[in-house]
Amino acid sequence: MYNFASKFLTLLIDPFNVALLLAAGGLLCWRRRALALRLLAGSMFFFVVFACPETSLVLTRSLEDRYRDTDVARIPEAQAIIILGGTIHQPSQEHHASGLTESSDRLLLAYRLYRAGKAPLVICSGGNNPLLSDTQRPSEALSMSGLLEEWGIPAAAIEVEEASINTRENALFSYRLLSGRGIRKIILVTSAMHMPRAAGAFHKAGFEVVPAPADFRTGWGHRIRSSSGCRAQGAWTILKRLCTSGWDYGHIACVVGPRHVDNSY
Repeated sequence: MYNFASKFLTLLIDPFNVALLLAAGGLLCWRRRALALRLLAGSMFFFVVFACPETSLVLTRSLEDRYRDTDVARIPEAQAIIILGGTIHQPSQEHHASGLTESSDRLLLAYRLYRAGKAPLVICSGGNNPLLSDTQRPSEALSMSGLLEEWGIPAAAIEVEEASINTRENALFSYRLLSGRGIRKIILVTSAMHMPRAAGAFHKAGFEVVPAPADFRTGWGHRIRSSSGCRAQGAWTILKRLCTSGWDYGHIACVVGPRHVDNSY
């Protein structure tokens, strides 16, 4: 139920869907001309504002600036590195091997952290959401662990948590996996835009979190990094991250909290 509700609420707050609903409302109540014009104007506002590249840049910065990029050498040591899913194309009937995505920077950073000796254990966290993927195929966590092994991390240093299907469960199930061994201090690896939400969830679960953000979309010398052909897609996705940051762990501070968290160590 929670899984369905979270996906449904995400659809409701998508600016594209809001714009469509406003436009439909304007057409349906056309006889009330003043109200119809207001609804259509609101619809046009959403389309124009969220299709603007500057909107994507501002919204992205508002999330990424909270946890700045930090050199691996300056990140403190911890007991484990936890890398969250959403980083890889999984093997399918058409593709025999896994493939990298825009978010695969997370895997690269986790690899660099391990090679730098920042923690002796890497946890890959992420299962198959039954609403979005085939639950019969191997989990994303297994695909991530396989790629890390290809890169040279020993299998004995990698564990998988493959039951979680959202950020809240990433945190709770990882804590369940590690707490019995006294592992509390972790380096959390996820996308910079996702870090405010993820760090809050893992902190509430009981971890001491060392944030290690990856997959930065800004700061590379051009407007915003994205492979999407639709300019509005970036802004809509970012707005959903802002709006959904609070509900996974019942605390809204990551949305209205500090603009910048000092993770310079």
